[in-house]
Amino acid sequence: MGLYDNARLTRTGEGIYAAQTDPAYWNRIGPFGGWIAALLLRCVLTEPEAVGDPLSFSINFAGAMEQGSFEIRLRQLRHGRSTTFWSAYLVQVQNGSEMCCAFATVVTAARRETPSFLEIAPPIVPAPEELRANRAAAAMGLPFLERLDLRFAGTTFPFPDDGETRTWVRSIDAVELDFETLTALCDSGFPQIFVRLKRPVPISSVTLNVFYWATKEELASVGPDYLLNVARMRVARHGFHDTSTAMWSRSGTLLATTEQVIWFKPPA
Repeated sequence: MGLYDNARLTRTGEGIYAAQTDPAYWNRIGPFGGWIAALLLRCVLTEPEAVGDPLSFSINFAGAMEQGSFEIRLRQLRHGRSTTFWSAYLVQVQNGSEMCCAFATVVTAARRETPSFLEIAPPIVPAPEELRANRAAAAMGLPFLERLDLRFAGTTFPFPDDGETRTWVRSIDAVELDFETLTALCDSGFPQIFVRLKRPVPISSVTLNVFYWATKEELASVGPDYLLNVARMRVARHGFHDTSTAMWSRSGTLLATTEQVIWFKPPA
């Protein structure tokens, strides 16, 4: 079962897709942002003119969605020999008016062999089997958390001394890892502002940028196994904060890096 199987995603025209929200991936005021991102990326990768695999994905969450149907509209911005550039818009009719709820830009590229360098390394953490699944998160009453197996690997979680959160994560549905699932799991880290304030506060993703460093074959070799989400915040100011994340396989392959901006409401 894929993350987006219950979305009833259907290509209804050239670059146009119809879909349905999935209650299983509902957050507080709309679908889990990673689920939305996975759907938009899925539509682009379905297009026959998309060259190679995703290189970068940038999504902006413009407004809350309602339960029900919606449409995704694609536009190819440029087509080269080794790259293609796309825009994707998620629109939904709300109160009789068409609203843009999210929009993304996607770059796909053909990979080739070049010299490789890796300037970072995954932290040394316990294996996920040595850690208990986090049921406290699911107890928050957010359906999408029930679809994720989260295991916190930091010794002082939820408030790590070094300001870095380390979380093993996978889909509970034993989903084989692909670019869409990887994109969704990139949005699964523990909210960094909770760490600094030492309490949960209202938050909402504004933008998520994902950069892919693994090939399709490397993702396939991971299968349905856990990924290690290593996240850190660098700044919080004027109601927004950032999060920088690295996504690692159990074997130590860097799969993706992300940059995210999140709105938060400070405590009274």
